[in-house]
This record gives sequence, structure tokens and C-alpha cells, in this order.
Amino acid sequence: MPQNIERDFQKAALKLKHKNKNILRRKISISLLTSIITTGLLYFIYKQNLLAIANVNIGIIILITLIISSVVYFSKNKLKANLHHQSRSSVRKLNYRRRNHSNFLDLIKIQHWLIFLILLVSANLAAIKDIAVRGRYNPAPPLSASPWSWKNNQTIHPIIASITPDLEISIKSVAEYIARQESDPYLQIKALHDYVISRVSYDFHALETGVQPSQDAQTVFSTRTAVCGGYANLFMALGEAIGIDAVVIQGNIRLDLVPPNLISQNVSRLNPNNFTLHAWNAVKVAGNWQLIDTTWDDSRSDRSPSIYKSDYLMPPPEVMIKDHLPDRSDWQLLNHPIDREYFEKQIILTPRFFSETLQITLPVEYKTITQKDALIQIKTPLNYSNKIIAIFSEREKSDFSLWSLQDNNPFAQGNQTDIKTCQTQSYTGEAIHISCQFSEIGIYKVLLFSSEHRDNIVVHHPIAQLKFDAH
Repeated sequence: MPQNIERDFQKAALKLKHKNKNILRRKISISLLTSIITTGLLYFIYKQNLLAIANVNIGIIILITLIISSVVYFSKNKLKANLHHQSRSSVRKLNYRRRNHSNFLDLIKIQHWLIFLILLVSANLAAIKDIAVRGRYNPAPPLSASPWSWKNNQTIHPIIASITPDLEISIKSVAEYIARQESDPYLQIKALHDYVISRVSYDFHALETGVQPSQDAQTVFSTRTAVCGGYANLFMALGEAIGIDAVVIQGNIRLDLVPPNLISQNVSRLNPNNFTLHAWNAVKVAGNWQLIDTTWDDSRSDRSPSIYKSDYLMPPPEVMIKDHLPDRSDWQLLNHPIDREYFEKQIILTPRFFSETLQITLPVEYKTITQKDALIQIKTPLNYSNKIIAIFSEREKSDFSLWSLQDNNPFAQGNQTDIKTCQTQSYTGEAIHISCQFSEIGIYKVLLFSSEHRDNIVVHHPIAQLKFDAH
């Protein structure tokens, strides 16, 4: 009789075991399906953030999490198995198996939620970091102006021009050298800026292929090549090394300033808005936040001749906002921040336009519907001596912009294809009237340059870009 009871019990236990296995399979399948759906939702919700942190291998983090949690689970179960080794009771074995299945399900649930939390935090990592930065630095519009436009300092800082290799051992050694040699807070920032633009070259290969090496400050300092993020990281590291408050600002530039012929097609297909992603800096000087873009001040970054530029070295926020839109509006440093729609509607004006004290009175927005005759009116200061030149593409060309022209010269040999000059110009007192004649219906980009004679040569400075829809 006891043997029959034992045999029946074993059959019942075996049946229950198979049932538990089926339940376990279903729960694992449901858990995996939930994980896949959750991951998919996170991807679509936070797509840009996930792409932006692609250099941080989330897959490795998840794998390590799964391995650690599995090791803990199986180590714990092995200990329990040793404790039950002496027990031959079928009832105890059955209870042990049931607890084992339950623990395994708990493991799956824990791993699922760990993966969920990793993806959630990773997707929002930039936002979390930005909140922490804003809380620490409290950005606000500057109360006093910087020395921009640096009319008395249009050359590289002397201490950077004379720095010797033995002083360039590390980021800290360079920063401390600058701090020892320059005490003026604004000129100190200029020296940091000049060091970055004179030492780092733009990584066009990364731009064209979409494959970026590490952009951390130490890597950029060692390799001396970077994209915008690397320039900004190195500038921030130099400032922080000598106790200067500096941050990296993430944001976008104007869509029509992007050179699509240099952008990787892989990046273009992933997210068309990725071309406009950009990084620059904010730095606190004499109690005021100022804005800096070392990438755009590196003349080699637009493949033009190496000339010194300080256009984006602490310009007024009203100048920077013409082509730089931070992700966080308070880093605009404006009393009345603007939105993305207004940002794209603005006429594209360069810092040079403001330093020459010019003003466009017609048209009033970047894109204007017109007949085949486009009119542009510019107000100039008294005794303005430069000549304003306007050119346009035969029809809209996606790669035709202020930064796409060879050597920034509208009349260079490589820039002659499909480009025409606005023929009619008249000077009336302090105003310049320009007329551009379009031969066909279509969309045209018009680029404006300020031309001056310098050392017996004519130098053309980009000052504005407009778009006309000719009907």
C-alpha cells in the first residue's frame, strides 16, 4: 500500500513538473515579448537620444547585468541544492523544484526590469546630465559685454603662438601655462579658444563616413582631430583644469547651412535632422555667461585657407542665436528665448554682419515669395567703405550656402558653376539696394558678402543668406 501511494505521488509530481515547465515557458515567452515591446517603445520615443549615445555600448551593459544576475542566482541555487542533497524525500524534492521554478521566474522578472531601467536611464542620460548642469550653473543672460568683435586682437594670442612642446604634456599643463601667462579673464578665455582652434583639425573622414572615434577631451588632445563635440569637450576640459566654469551645449544649426555633400548617407538615412546636430560651449567670465564655438572659428573646419577667426568667441547671444539653437532654451542666454520655428524663419546673418553694424530692412524673413525680381535693402553705418556683393544659384542647390563656397570666395574658379551675380546695385545715402533677376520660376538661395581691400587683395566676408521663391 505505501508503495502504491509513493508511486501515485511520483506520477502526480511528474505531471505537476511538466505543468510547471509549460507555465515557466509561457512566462518566459511573455517576459521576453514584454522586453522586446518595451525596448521598441523606448527606441521610438527616445530615438534621437539612443542614437546620440550609440558610442556607449548599451548592449555590453545589458550583457554584464544579465551575467551578474545569473551568477548570483545559480550560486544561490547551488548552495540550496547542497543543503537539500541529503534529503531523499520526494515531497521535499518536489517542493524544492517548485521553489526553484519560482526563483527562476523571479530572476527573469528582475532581469527584465533591470534592462528596462538601463534603457530608460540611457535614453534620458543627456537630459539628466543637462538638468544637473543647469542646477549647478544657473545660466542667465550676460549683464556686461565681452570684448567681441576683438578688433584689437585679430591674431592668435601671443602665448599660444609661442608655446613650446614641453609645455604641451597634458591638458592640465597647457591650461596652467595659460593661467600663469595671462591674468585678464577675457584674454585668458581667448587663449584657451586660440589653443583649441590652432591645435585641432576637423575630422572630415568621420563626417563623411558617419563613423566617429572617441570625442573625449584626452583623445582629442592626443590625436588633434575631432568633430564639434571633441572641440567643445577639449575647450571645457582646459577651462575646468584651471577652475573656470565651462559647459558643453548640445543643439542644432540652421538646416540650410549644412553641407549635405559632406554628410554620410548612412547618417542621412537614419535621421535627416542629424545633420544639424552641433555642440559648442558656454563659459563663465567675470560673473557672466558667454558663448563660444571653437569648431566654427577653426578656419580649417570649412576647408578654407588657415586664417585667424574669432567670430564665435563670446559674441552677444543675439548674434549666436542666428545660427545656433541650444536644446535647452535657457542656454540661449536671451531674456526672451525663441522657438525652433522662429529660429528657422530668421534671416541667416553671420557675426561679421553685426560687427560691421549692418541691418537688413528688406526682406524681413529668410524665405520670401517674390516675382522674378528679388529686392534686398541693407542699411549701413555712416562712411561705410566695404562693397556688398550678392550672388545666387541658377536654381536651388542643396549644397549652395555661405559655408559651401571654396575659400569663402564667390569668385574663386571652383565656384563659378551655376552661380550668377545680382546685377543691379544702387547706393542711396546710408542704404544699399540690391536687385536679383531670376530667369525661371523656382527657389533660389542668395548669398551676401562684404568685400574689402586688405594688403592689396580683395577679401570677401560672408554676411548673410536668403531664400526666394520666385513665381
